[in-house]
Amino acid sequence: MSWWDKFRDEYGIEEEKIERMAQVQVSEGGRIELPDIGEELLVYVTRDPVEVESEKLKDRGIETAYFARCRKVTVSNGKVEVGNVEYDLPISKTMGMTAIASMKRAGLEDTSLEGKVFLITAREWKGAPEEYKRDKGRVKTYVMSFKPELTRRVENVPGEEIEEEIEL
Repeated sequence: MSWWDKFRDEYGIEEEKIERMAQVQVSEGGRIELPDIGEELLVYVTRDPVEVESEKLKDRGIETAYFARCRKVTVSNGKVEVGNVEYDLPISKTMGMTAIASMKRAGLEDTSLEGKVFLITAREWKGAPEEYKRDKGRVKTYVMSFKPELTRRVENVPGEEIEEEIEL
């Protein structure tokens, strides 16, 4: 009996569940946690947004959503580092619009987010419709600002090449 057979039997894992999981291409880091108001998040986008449909989203009244792939970026003592773990980044309407607008301001007419660094910040959405006000708290909207200077500093960091250079 293989390790998997023993494992599956011990934990009562249904083969159908494994088959469904195998159909979904979720990044190893899962969905990235977006910043709260007053916080910030730097990301390096490794894959342009793709349209995603799921039953969980439909249960929440969302027919489709867009998710990009990204890696976290840190800046410390002038050194820019791109993390190794990829995350799924939900792209809201506001995030998509602000990302493209900031790229245009920087003179970049390309609409691909891939290979670029963005700063994501949260703002309070004061005019949010009542249905968005879930926990009586502040409703957030997110802004994505293109960072050309950081992008230039990490231009030679495409995901595939990073993975090839790492020896395990």
